[in-house]
Amino acid sequence: MASRSNMVAGQVAAGEPIVAGLPMPEFKRISVEPISGACGCEISGVDLREPLDAEMLDEIMKAFEHFLVIVFRDQDLTPEQHKAFSRHFGEITELPQAPIYDGHRDMQEVRREAHEPENVVPSFEHFHTDSPFLLQPPKCIVMRALEVPQWGGDTAFSNAYLVYEHMSDGLKTLLDGLQVVYSGKDIWSKNEKLAPEKRLRLRETHGFTEDQLESIHPAVRVHPVTGRKALFATTAYFKRFVGWSEEESRALLAYLQSLAQHLHYHCRIKWRKDTLIVWDNRFTLHRGVHDFKYERRHLIRTTVVGERPLGPGDAARS
Repeated sequence: MASRSNMVAGQVAAGEPIVAGLPMPEFKRISVEPISGACGCEISGVDLREPLDAEMLDEIMKAFEHFLVIVFRDQDLTPEQHKAFSRHFGEITELPQAPIYDGHRDMQEVRREAHEPENVVPSFEHFHTDSPFLLQPPKCIVMRALEVPQWGGDTAFSNAYLVYEHMSDGLKTLLDGLQVVYSGKDIWSKNEKLAPEKRLRLRETHGFTEDQLESIHPAVRVHPVTGRKALFATTAYFKRFVGWSEEESRALLAYLQSLAQHLHYHCRIKWRKDTLIVWDNRFTLHRGVHDFKYERRHLIRTTVVGERPLGPGDAARS
């Protein structure tokens, strides 16, 4: 059988159990429990406050690559311990739009107070990826819960590999040739025009240039190692498809978003205090579920830099 890193849908042995689109990997040093058939797993037997040996870290990375969303419970970390674990995935970066946490410029917070309306955080109405307007959008997000509602406030994820793989060949061919203009240039000016009670909680100042807030990326993203393809067209910061009018672009995007809503691509994570989640921002879409009232929800996160997105026609970039 083909090696796991080269497998894509349709290249697995008949009758072999499949989870997250591929055969279940073997794990010896960590316990892994899939959350759904589409994506996500809970990992136990790991204390992230302690140094991770090479074998254990390799298995965590294998789970991350396979399941795209990995969950650790009961991880009472300091900010520096949170950052240290995050650096196993790559370089930590700032974001221009996300409020920083407690003076840590390389950590962000998602916070909604008990008295506040749900729109104070960018709880985008549809599944989305974070910060696609950057030239190198985030590889992953490492997020931990400080305070969460007793009920509700989950985060849901959609496997963008499966969304693409279940499309018709004709739609795949169309999307393989499309590029998307993403821009974060106008989110502050738009926010200022809203009534105070409807404004998002955004970072007030940042050191990014105007050019760094807009990029063109492929509508289909290719994994730089495995070559597996995933949908990379998302409503967040979307302007248009290159060469298409805004009206045409929005019509196609609405259809693509409807595909990502299908429950058979999803997992949903219930937060508890000190739950830590790492999700692959390149090949999943996500959304917060703001189905709670009169309770505080406070999450903190680091953002890990990703590679510049590769499209189906791109050669590998160094």
